[in-house]
Amino acid sequence: MSTTKKTDLFEKIRDFQLTILSKKPGSQEMMHEVRMMNFKLRPLSGNVSDLDFSNFDFIDALWSLGKLDEFFREEYNNVSDDEKDAFYRLVDDIRVNFQQQLNKANIVSVDFEESPKQMFEVEIIKDNNLKVN
Repeated sequence: MSTTKKTDLFEKIRDFQLTILSKKPGSQEMMHEVRMMNFKLRPLSGNVSDLDFSNFDFIDALWSLGKLDEFFREEYNNVSDDEKDAFYRLVDDIRVNFQQQLNKANIVSVDFEESPKQMFEVEIIKDNNLKVN
């Protein structure tokens, strides 16, 4: 009989929220970590050159998404096959919340706001092709 206690999905998610999300670093460290996460911003439409991508709400949401991605990649293979679907759905719910925060972040500069009916769309990609020289 095994005496090791198996950590359930809800404990893993709760531990992630308590250890990572509730103890966020300062804005400078967060910005540095976002740079290290290899996110790429690709403009899809509109003039995005005047947007403020250093907005704290934007960086905070992007940092949280990056940490969630790291958590998912670390834990997914440790989750039993019966629980993988539930784990994926739980993480996906958190991801949707962070994406909504990202969409609500005000990255519009004053000049951009004053332009009549200016619209923009940006795609955010996480580049996982790490190359070490």
